[in-house]
Amino acid sequence: MTYSNSQIAEHFTNIATALVIKKENRFRIIAYKNAADTTISYPDEIYSLWFKDPKLLDQVPNFGPAICEKLNYLFSKNKFHPHVREYFKNIHPAVFTFTKINGIGPLIAFKLTNNLKFSKDSDKSLDQLIRYCQLGQVKIIPTLGEKSESQILKNTLAFLGQGKRLPLKEAQKISDHIVKFLNHKFPKIDFIPLGSLRRQNSTVGDIDIACATTKNTEVINHFISYPNATATIIKGKNKASIRLDKDLRIDLMIKPKNSFGALLQHFTGSRQHNIILRKHALKLGFSLSEYGIKNTQTKKLCKFDNEIDFYNFLGLKFIPPQERTGDNELNKYKMV
Repeated sequence: MTYSNSQIAEHFTNIATALVIKKENRFRIIAYKNAADTTISYPDEIYSLWFKDPKLLDQVPNFGPAICEKLNYLFSKNKFHPHVREYFKNIHPAVFTFTKINGIGPLIAFKLTNNLKFSKDSDKSLDQLIRYCQLGQVKIIPTLGEKSESQILKNTLAFLGQGKRLPLKEAQKISDHIVKFLNHKFPKIDFIPLGSLRRQNSTVGDIDIACATTKNTEVINHFISYPNATATIIKGKNKASIRLDKDLRIDLMIKPKNSFGALLQHFTGSRQHNIILRKHALKLGFSLSEYGIKNTQTKKLCKFDNEIDFYNFLGLKFIPPQERTGDNELNKYKMV
């Protein structure tokens, strides 16, 4: 049996979830979350590295000895490490399904399974959760209430509507078609895909697109009129979201030109790249956001209309999106 990076990342995420429920050391929890983040965006297949030479796992960022040990056990024996089985003990399998839903954390998921009966089958447990919400049986669970029940129902229905991650080629085709639609009316505006699509990951979830303009209303109105849209999810002043067939969500974000570079950097990711970049910036006395780079002492915000200047300000050359993996790219692109 082989394991994809997404399966391995999910395994790490589930371990972190179990550790939160068991109230384990927070640094151990963070370690597994970081390992999951690294795995999902890692350019090589983790299992293939192990198959070639198990020692190669030591070179993967955020893979400490304990994590490598558990992967070695999983890959070689096709079953969970004894420690992992202990982590998962007395936790209903539905917990790991529910924590994939926006707004349902480990403790809420655990509380749901402790107070209501659920199937071990993932699809059936989701149907049951919806039914419990509709019958008003979630709101009577201590500390949840009517507002939580309503949000859980809404988010679970949205989760069931989400399509699987698309292959890069298919996501690129959809993105190109939307950008062409937008450029047809606004030929002088650059519409740039973000996230995993811009990083050219092998699979892509929802598609995010950004542009710099002052024609917010006109651009957003045109965007939500996209012929293949099945619904408008959000329509705001600076952001809009539509849903396509297969329940694919497309987000459009608009920023003024003077802060567009910061937005591009922030929403391109990867998450792990942004984490190490923030740590690098803090050492220099700065904090990062989608609005720019702020001096932590003077609170002065520097804005950037492009990513080259953004990275240069931090003493780095421009880092191509495909290389923003959270590995050794800062050292590789450090300015001399």
